[in-house]
Amino acid sequence: MRKTAKGMMAAGALLMAAALGFEGTYAYFTYLREVRNRLSVGHNEITITEDYDPPEEITPGEDTSFYKKVQVRNTGPVPCYVRVRLEYSDSHMKQFCTNVLEGNRAPAEEWGAVIEEFSGGAWIFGDDGFYYCRDVLEPGETTGLLLEQVEVSVPEEQSDMVTEFEILVYGESVQTMVHEYGPNGEVTAVEAADYREAWDQILEGLEQKGGA
Repeated sequence: MRKTAKGMMAAGALLMAAALGFEGTYAYFTYLREVRNRLSVGHNEITITEDYDPPEEITPGEDTSFYKKVQVRNTGPVPCYVRVRLEYSDSHMKQFCTNVLEGNRAPAEEWGAVIEEFSGGAWIFGDDGFYYCRDVLEPGETTGLLLEQVEVSVPEEQSDMVTEFEILVYGESVQTMVHEYGPNGEVTAVEAADYREAWDQILEGLEQKGGA
C-alpha cells in the first residue's frame, strides 16, 4: 500500500499570525506577534497575500505540483521595506520540493541562491535567512512574486519519509525613515539610503535594547 501525505501550508506575518491548511484555521506564533509590536514603529502594516491551490495528497513515485503565489501588500499608511522568511514545518520534506517562479525552477534548498536572478533583482536573500524586498513598498502596493509554484517529487523507494508538512511564510516590515544624529546629539528622521540601512538600524537598536 502506498503511503501518502496531505499537503499543508501556513502563512504568518507581523500583522497576522494564523495557519491556513486542510485541517482548518488556528492561531499560532505568539512570538511573531510580539516581534510585530517591537518592529512596527509608526504604524506600518503588511499582509501576506497568497494564491494557493493545495493538492489533496502527495503520492510517492508521482510528481505533484500546486500554485503557491507569495506576495506582500503594504496595508498601512506609510512606505515601508519588507522581508519574508520561508520555512518547512518538516525540514526533511524540503529536499523533495522544487520552487518555480516565472518558469524558472530550482530546488527549494537552493532558492536563496537564485531568487535575485529569478526575480529580476526584486528579492535579495540575506545571511540571516530572510528574503528582502529591495524596493520601497508604498501604501497600497504589493511586492513582486517571491514564489509562484511548488513541485513535490518523492521517490517511491523513500515513501517511508513522506509526512504532512507546512510551508510557512513569515513577513515583517520597517519604515523607510531612519534616525540621523547631528554633531550636538540632535536626532532627525531622514529617508534610508536603501533597505539595508533601514533594517540594520532598527535591528541593531533591538539588539542594544535586548542587551541592556
